[in-house]
Amino acid sequence: MAEAYLPRLKSSGLLHDAEKEAADQPAGGERPSTQSQPAGPQPAQDLRQAVKAFITAYGRMENGDSLELASPQEAAEKKAKAIGALGEIPDKTEAAAKLLAGDNSDYGEVFRKLAGDALARVQASKQAWSSMNTDTRDGVGDGAARVRQADDDLAEMLADLETLVSPAPWQVGLAQAELAKMLAVDGADLTGEGWYGAIKAVAEQKGQEAMTQARWHDALQAYRGLSDLDPDSKVYLDKLKTARRHVRILVLYGNGGEPVGGEPPEEKTTWRDLLSEVEVNMVKTAIAEISNNYVTDVDHQRLGLAGLDGLQVLAETPQAARAFPGLASQEKRQEFINAIGRERQAIKSDSHVDQIHLRTALDSLLWASERTVKIPWEVITVEFAEAMLDELDPFSAMIWPHDAQDFLKQTSGKFYGVGIQITKDPGESLKVVTPLADTPAFRAGIKTGDTIVAVDGQRTDVLNIEKLIRMITGEKGSKVVLSIQNPGMAKPKDYAITRDEIRIKTVKGWRSKPDGNWDYMIDPDHRIGYVRITQFTEETVADIDQALSDLAKQGARSLVLDLRFNPGGLLQSATATADEFLRSGTLVSTKVRQATVAEFEAHPDGQYLDGDIAVLVNQVSASAAEIVSGALKDRKRAIIVGERTFGKGSVQHVITIKDKKAYLKLTAAYYYLPSGRLLHRENGSKSWGVDPDVKIQLTPRQTRRWLDLQRKTDLLQEVEPDKLSGDLAKQFQADVQLNTAVVLLRVMQLNQVKAAA
Repeated sequence: MAEAYLPRLKSSGLLHDAEKEAADQPAGGERPSTQSQPAGPQPAQDLRQAVKAFITAYGRMENGDSLELASPQEAAEKKAKAIGALGEIPDKTEAAAKLLAGDNSDYGEVFRKLAGDALARVQASKQAWSSMNTDTRDGVGDGAARVRQADDDLAEMLADLETLVSPAPWQVGLAQAELAKMLAVDGADLTGEGWYGAIKAVAEQKGQEAMTQARWHDALQAYRGLSDLDPDSKVYLDKLKTARRHVRILVLYGNGGEPVGGEPPEEKTTWRDLLSEVEVNMVKTAIAEISNNYVTDVDHQRLGLAGLDGLQVLAETPQAARAFPGLASQEKRQEFINAIGRERQAIKSDSHVDQIHLRTALDSLLWASERTVKIPWEVITVEFAEAMLDELDPFSAMIWPHDAQDFLKQTSGKFYGVGIQITKDPGESLKVVTPLADTPAFRAGIKTGDTIVAVDGQRTDVLNIEKLIRMITGEKGSKVVLSIQNPGMAKPKDYAITRDEIRIKTVKGWRSKPDGNWDYMIDPDHRIGYVRITQFTEETVADIDQALSDLAKQGARSLVLDLRFNPGGLLQSATATADEFLRSGTLVSTKVRQATVAEFEAHPDGQYLDGDIAVLVNQVSASAAEIVSGALKDRKRAIIVGERTFGKGSVQHVITIKDKKAYLKLTAAYYYLPSGRLLHRENGSKSWGVDPDVKIQLTPRQTRRWLDLQRKTDLLQEVEPDKLSGDLAKQFQADVQLNTAVVLLRVMQLNQVKAAA
C-alpha cells in the first residue's frame, strides 16, 4: 500500500526539498532553509496567501458530518451556506494558479494540475449539495452521504495544495513518511528509500534547531515523528522525553500566573491551583512504594537521574522565568544548574543507589532552589516526581490532590447524570447525539437531534462542552433543567430531569432497536451473530451473557466478536468474558518481578462453547481486549482478524498517598498469555500484543468511513426499517475487516458441511 501512496508523496515537491537539502549540506555550516519556494519571480508568500484565501472559503462551509443531526430547516441553511462558500473557491483558486502562469518548472506544473483537479472537485461538491432534498429528514439523510464523499475528496485535494505552499514542509513530509510506514506491506523496508532517509535527516536538523531556539512544540513534533519512524532508537526516545518535558513546562508555567492549558476564562485554573496541597512527603512515600511494588527490579540510579533531568529542563526553559523570576538571573540560574550537576555526579558515581539517595537528592535540590532561584518547593517536588515516573513507563503516574476527586470518579466506573451523548460546535448550542437506553433522558422523551439551548438557565452557546458536561452531571437524586428548542416550537420547553446512576452499555449488537435493545444477528441466513464490546466494566459480563443467550435462542452457528477500539478495563470482566467461550485451560497469568502471582482458568459452563468465532482487533485494542483475544487465539478457539493489538499488558495498582489526598498509579504486574507470550510492549521489543491470523490493515480514510456509518446506525432514533437496513448494508460493505470475518465464518460452515458429507 505504501507503493501506491508514494507517487502522491513525491508529486508534492516535499521530497525534492528534503533530498536537495540533504545533498546540499555544507561541511561545518548551516543547512539551507526548507521553505517551499515556487520557481519564478513571485515570492512564496504571495502564493501562500492566495492558497489561504480559498482554504478559508472552504472552511466557512458546513461539512457532511454536520447534517446527521440537522432538521430539514437547518439542513437548508447549511446547504445555502455551503453552496455560497463553494462559489467563492474557483475564482480564488484560479487567482493562485495565475501567480505561476509563467513558471514552467516541475513545481509550477504540479501546482497547476492540482489546482485544476481541485476545481473539478469543487463542482462535484457543489452538485452534491445542490441535489440534496432538504424538504424531509430522509432527503437530508440520503444527501448527507453524497455530500460527505464529495467534501472528503475536495478536502484531500485542497490539503495537497496547502502542502505545496507550506512554510514548514519538513513537518508535512515527516507526517507523510509516518503514513507511508504505517501502510507499508509486511516486510517492506523503507529505510533504503532515498526520500525516506532525506526526510529523517531534515527532521533531525529541524528538531535540533528547535531545541536550540526554545521552540518546544516544533521540537516535540520532530522527535515524536522520528520516534514513530524508528521506535527502537534510544537517541530519539531520549530527545522526545526532553522535548515533551519542555512543552509541559511551557504550558504549565509559561504564562506566569495566567490560566494554563488554554482553559476558558470562567475556569481560571493556574499552576498554583493545580499544585495546591502538594507535599514533599507525598513523593517520598511514592519512591518507597515504587521500590517495593514496581513490576520489575527498580533501577534507582536511572530514576534519580531522570528526576534531576526534569529539574534541569525546568531551569533551561526560558519561558519558565515568567512564573519564577529567579530563573531570569543568569547567575542564580547557573548556581541552581550547578547544584543539579553535583547531585547528578553523586548518583552516577555510586554503584549502589537506592531509594534513600533519591529522597536525599530531592531534599538537596529543594534547599538549592531556596538559596538561588527560589522556585516554590511544590514545583520542585512535582517536576522531580513527574520526570522520575516518566522513566518507569507510560502508565505509572502520580494523581496530585487537585485531580484526586476526578480520578476517583473515573475509576469508579459509574457516574450520575441524565444519560445523553452530546456534541457542540463553537458558538452554537448543545445538541443531543443520542439518548442512552433506559436512562432519565430517554424516559423523559429527549430525542436524537434535540437542541439544548440552556442548562439550568445558562445558555449553552457561550459555554464549552466540558463545562456543560459538569453542569449536566451531579449528585444522584438532584435535578437539572434542560431547555429544548427545535424548529416548529414557539419557545424552548424545559425538562426537569432527576439525575441517576448512568451505566454505560458496553455490549452492542448489529442492529439497534427503538426500545434500546440490540439485534445480535448480522447474517440470519447463515445464523452468524455479531457482538461488539466497547470496554470491560462490571456490567459487561451480564450484558455479554444476555447477548449470547439471545443468540442461542436464534440458533446461532458462528459469531463475530468485535474488540476493535476497545481500550480494556477490568481483568475480572475480561477473564469472565473469555470463560464464556472456553471449557478449560489457563486464560491469562500475571507475573511480578518474574514470579507468577495469579493464573486464571476457564470453566466448562460457558454459554458459547462450540460455534466458530472470528475476533476483530486493531491497533487500539488494548489490555483486557488483548487478554480475551489472546486467550481465544492461543487456545485455538477463534481466528483473529485485523491488525496487531496495542500491547498494553500491564496491571496498575492505585496506592493511597497521604490520607487519600493523592494517589500513585503504579504498574505492579504484567499479563502473560497461555503460550507464555508477554502482552506488554517494552522498549525495543519485537513482539507484543496479539497478532492477527488474517491481517487486514485499513487506511485512515477507510476506518473513518465505516466508523461514520456505525455512529449513525448506533443512534436511538426513529428510522424506517428499510432505511436502517440500507445504512447497515453500506456499513458492512465499507468495513472490510468485518466483511472478511463474516466471509471466513461462512467458508468454515461450508467446510463443515462438506466434511460431514
